[in-house]
Amino acid sequence: MVITYDDLAGGLEDSWVAAGLHEHTLTEAVVPDAHDRTFRAELFPEHPEPLTDTTVPPWVEIAFTWTALHQLRSEGREDVGKDPLEVSWVYNVPAHAQGERNDADLVRTFQRAVQAAYKASFPEGEAAVPADLSVEVRRAYRGNARQAPVYVQLVSTNVTDLSDVWEDSDERSLRDVLQFEVQFAALIIGHLAEVFTPGGRGSYRSVDTA
Repeated sequence: MVITYDDLAGGLEDSWVAAGLHEHTLTEAVVPDAHDRTFRAELFPEHPEPLTDTTVPPWVEIAFTWTALHQLRSEGREDVGKDPLEVSWVYNVPAHAQGERNDADLVRTFQRAVQAAYKASFPEGEAAVPADLSVEVRRAYRGNARQAPVYVQLVSTNVTDLSDVWEDSDERSLRDVLQFEVQFAALIIGHLAEVFTPGGRGSYRSVDTA
C-alpha cells in the first residue's frame, strides 16, 4: 500500500479524537538540510481546568520523523532503502504528591499499571504481558537538595514500527493499526491515572465532545 505523511498524521489525529484524547501541543516542522519532517503532539485525557501542579494528569507524547526515503517510497520509488517507520510514545506521569516514595517503588507502581492495561486490552492468552518497561524517575530540587523535590515525574518511552504496513495491500490497515495503538495508549494513561492521580480525571470536555 502507499503511505503518505498526511495519511500518518491525519490517521493519528483521527484516532486520538476517537479515543477521547485531545492535544495540548501539536508541532510539525521541516528540517530542510536533512529533508525530514517531524510531527509531535502531547495528548491529554479529560482533566480539570486550569491545570496546576497537583491536577496535571498522566499524558502521552507521540512523535514520528518522515524522512526523505519515506517520501521517495510514498511516491512509488522502489530503488530506495527502507527506513523504519516508527512512532514513539512517551508516557509522562507527574508524581509530585507521591514524591516521598523511593524511585524503585514509583517504578514498580508504573509497571504494574501498564501490565494491568495489557491484561484489560488483550483476552487471556492472546498476547503476553511484556517485560517490565524502562522508566526514568525525574526529580527537581530548589536550593538545598535535602528539601522536598519541586516536582517528581516518571517518563517511559515505547516505539511502534509501522514498516510492515507498507507491504499490506489493505488500505485500511494503517488506520486500524493507528486506532488500536492510540486506544491502547489511552487505556495505559487511564490505568496510570488511577494509581498516581486517584479521584478521577476531572471535568474537562473538549469542544468536539462537550
